[in-house]
Amino acid sequence: MNKVVVHLSSPAWRRAGSTGLSVRGHVYSVEGMPLATEQLAGCPVACVTDLHACSDAMRRIEGFFALVRVMEGRVIAAVDHLRSIPLFYGVANGSAYVSDDAEWVRNAVGNKEMDPLARDEFKLTGYVTGSQTLYPDVKELQAGELLLVDTTQGRPVVATARYFQYDHFPSVQADEGLLREKLDERLHAAVHRLAAWAGGRQIVIPLSGGYDSRLVATLLCRIGYPNMLAFTYGVPGNKEAEYSRQVAQALGLKWHFVEYSRARWRAAWNSAERRRYQDFASGWSSLAHVQDWLAVRSMQEDGVLEQGCVFVPGHTCFRQNTGITARDDISTPPGIELFIDRIRDRHYIRSVGKDGPERHLPVWRQRIRETAGVDKVASWEALANAYERWEWQERQAKFICNSVRVYEFFGYDWWLPLWDMGLVRFAQGVPLHLRQGRRWYNEYVRQLYAAHVGVPVEETLRNAEETSIAGIQVRRLLTGLPRPFQVWAKAMRNAIRARQQRNAYIVSHLPEHEVRRLLREGYRIDGMLVHEFLNARREDVRT
Repeated sequence: MNKVVVHLSSPAWRRAGSTGLSVRGHVYSVEGMPLATEQLAGCPVACVTDLHACSDAMRRIEGFFALVRVMEGRVIAAVDHLRSIPLFYGVANGSAYVSDDAEWVRNAVGNKEMDPLARDEFKLTGYVTGSQTLYPDVKELQAGELLLVDTTQGRPVVATARYFQYDHFPSVQADEGLLREKLDERLHAAVHRLAAWAGGRQIVIPLSGGYDSRLVATLLCRIGYPNMLAFTYGVPGNKEAEYSRQVAQALGLKWHFVEYSRARWRAAWNSAERRRYQDFASGWSSLAHVQDWLAVRSMQEDGVLEQGCVFVPGHTCFRQNTGITARDDISTPPGIELFIDRIRDRHYIRSVGKDGPERHLPVWRQRIRETAGVDKVASWEALANAYERWEWQERQAKFICNSVRVYEFFGYDWWLPLWDMGLVRFAQGVPLHLRQGRRWYNEYVRQLYAAHVGVPVEETLRNAEETSIAGIQVRRLLTGLPRPFQVWAKAMRNAIRARQQRNAYIVSHLPEHEVRRLLREGYRIDGMLVHEFLNARREDVRT
């Protein structure tokens, strides 16, 4: 029998009248008005039956959401511009399956063996690119994508379309003063939208030593939001935590520190709860974010978190890298091969040891070309655009912002104000020279924070992870070496850096001699977790 089976596992899904539309998350009109469940019944997306019309309808709404509409012989599904709530699908034995649970889809299509190429890519990146997952017949909707499954003509026919792509359309008005005013306006609107939705509930900010979470905290303080808690975690005395404490103190925020130790981490890691969390968060497509997991668990146990609180991390559309370096000769066109090199050399790096896949194989070049959707890169503007679009749909959507699963796991809400769609549209128009290295954005954050706390800009804390002078000199030295030596030297540098990372405790459950061996071979800390996760899950599925 040809059919479409829909399985929505989360109780957070809501039905919009009798339209067959189910909604999870929060939907707004492009004018910024929240759309309640009953209003969604009249939303254009609840009335259309084909991909083209649905794409047009999706451009009239925004927010953080997923949608599934079940009709006679058809199912339409969509995720937001960030894939903040993932959806998965698959086809087998004449039936199609759609769900928010990748494991349910895997069982439905009968996959037991991981796809070898996807598994190797997961080793290198920590996620699977494109619409693929670790299992060959389990697919996922990409950021800004729609799915239509049609069985009216017999066997299921699956089609997808992107209604949103993170492309840059630089503004003709590049006056920095006017752009700063517009940025301030968009940030103000985004944080007011958050505050209105939170409605006085406790907002919990994972406050690192960086600029992005500092911006979120400053904006909320600037509008006078009444109920906030900042927190951080790690081993005592780490630089990030000290910066976090100082920023919270300057802003007048309540601050909480969760102390990590090797013994505490090992005890938590060996629990059944950690395993359930990893299974819940991975979606068979990305490594679950574990750093915050113990902190949220501890704060819940200690009664620090109020019921119904909202976590607001600083994940942002203003990202650090454009794929262009200060050493590039911008007088000559870059070409597609350089673009591929930049993606591979920055993102395909987590498991490069003897047991890891060879990151220089042609298959990865082809994979990057296909997922990027570009055949040529004729200018540096085009390279930056393609690079940032690839990072948006792959690393940001599947790896960075997927970290909100940790809050869901413990039953809490979340919001991403620095990925507010109004702010995203602004970021798409920022000229390349202002995006490069985030210097313009970082300076905005420093000035905003300094003005709010009443100190000169030059006296404010910088980013805790900003590169030291010594680090810059080492990087310059490496670029002068022949390429084979660069690869070896970078592996050694990564090993040294990994020993100094504040999150090195997350592999303290592994034997110390194994950690040392993997570091010498060039594995990153998260690469070790990837290796462990894949081996454990492969054996689970087989048995």
